[in-house]
Amino acid sequence: MFDWKVAADEFPAALVVIDKYGRIVYTNKVLSERGKIDFSEVRERPFRFFTPEDFTKLVNLILKTFEEKKKNPDPPVILKVNIKGGEELWLEARTRYAEIVGEPYCLLALTDVTKMIRLQREVKSLNEYLKFLNSMLRHDILNIFTRMLPYVEVIEEECKSDAVTKIRENIEAGVNLIRKVRELESATDQNKKIYSLREVIDEVSKGYNVNITVNGDAKILANEGIFSIFDNIIGNAVKHGEASEVRITITENQKVVVRVEDNGKGISDRILEKIFEKGFTTGMGSGLGLYIVKKLIESYGGNIWVEKAGNGAVFVMELPRIKVHQEK
Repeated sequence: MFDWKVAADEFPAALVVIDKYGRIVYTNKVLSERGKIDFSEVRERPFRFFTPEDFTKLVNLILKTFEEKKKNPDPPVILKVNIKGGEELWLEARTRYAEIVGEPYCLLALTDVTKMIRLQREVKSLNEYLKFLNSMLRHDILNIFTRMLPYVEVIEEECKSDAVTKIRENIEAGVNLIRKVRELESATDQNKKIYSLREVIDEVSKGYNVNITVNGDAKILANEGIFSIFDNIIGNAVKHGEASEVRITITENQKVVVRVEDNGKGISDRILEKIFEKGFTTGMGSGLGLYIVKKLIESYGGNIWVEKAGNGAVFVMELPRIKVHQEK
């Protein structure tokens, strides 16, 4: 005859059964074998194994399971467990509602994810170190280029040499490439806040001696990369499209839609599908500008494309709108 308790005791995850009164009526052997915790401790004082914050998260998950009769509530809850000897133990808690002989129960499965948490910490620490190292190298190399440039410009004025001009152009390309890499890095920055698009565009516009008009406004959730988006698009229109006027229209409905139109020479149909590709360029640039724009907008949950126009180019961006409760 099949004995479910024997099967449950041999199950690789910790199993806890909780009745409708919040009482623990069963635990399998995994808790005692791996966590050095006995049934009486779990039943009488379950709160002592968790921080108050984590215990509250677990209780809320169990209550939600009973209230909504959830079979598989998501997402699971990650809990840090205090066990004997001070050893660190992390558990992933999942629940399932069940009716057994007409009575409601919450089945709680606890899976050891300690190794995964430790690995995540190591990866995070390594990423932070690499980010710091990358930032330091960019800063130092940019300083070297910046110090070199004035001397090269003086030599260029005195010598009028094509070779010196090439040196200056390559130094400037190096400076721009470092700045583009810094902009691309901002696409991974998860620290977002609310920005007014009109204020961002007004700030970026100060760097261009062309007529830039903005109609409308909207607020979006973004990081500092939002400035790079408009700097790259406007810069592309002015430098490559030879535009003297840029018109930006912002509307907000289900989504925030931004249209950037210019009166430049436009974009050839031949390259229209390639302009957002990494490394694509028609000149001396790095080919990262519009690629960075696309990556940043995607990191905000949006999208960008180019529409054909009689004159000039039209970039269209769709961005998620901020819900009312986020603005408060």
